[in-house]
Amino acid sequence: MSSFVQLSTATASNSGSVTLTGITSAYNVAVLFYSDVVPATDGADLTGRFTQSGSPNSNSNYVMGLAYARSDRSFISSSGDNLGLAGRDSMSMSGSTDNSSTSGHHGVAYIYSANDSSDNTKLVIYNNYLSSGGTQIMLGQFEGAILKEQTTVDGIQVFFDSGNITKGNFVLYGIKQ
Repeated sequence: MSSFVQLSTATASNSGSVTLTGITSAYNVAVLFYSDVVPATDGADLTGRFTQSGSPNSNSNYVMGLAYARSDRSFISSSGDNLGLAGRDSMSMSGSTDNSSTSGHHGVAYIYSANDSSDNTKLVIYNNYLSSGGTQIMLGQFEGAILKEQTTVDGIQVFFDSGNITKGNFVLYGIKQ
């Protein structure tokens, strides 16, 4: 039977980033839960990087594919609702986000093969948030991302691509099997 073990928590309050670590070989999978994450800058994108020995890996070896469900139209009705991104120095965790205090991000990110130095580290994320601008469209995002490096990862850093994190709650768990 599997069990969740809390590895790290963070509460952002006008923070440039949050870093959660604690992934070791004792865990097959790690799970990041986050809620009420609001940017200081309207239109900022939530972003992440895996950490190695507590420091973010900003090499341009992140690749990802993602799809959006939108409240203003049918799922995947436009080519802009699916994106493939390669050679990035971070993982996209959202699109342009509204910065009002009631429109925070909520999501879950599963991290696989993090402590296996013979494999790439993988992330599967799903979330929802309100878009920036006057209409505040609800967006639901599903994404798969890979750090194309055979290295040992011990955590994740989360930040907005512009400005600080006004507020947000983050918890990283390890799953033992």
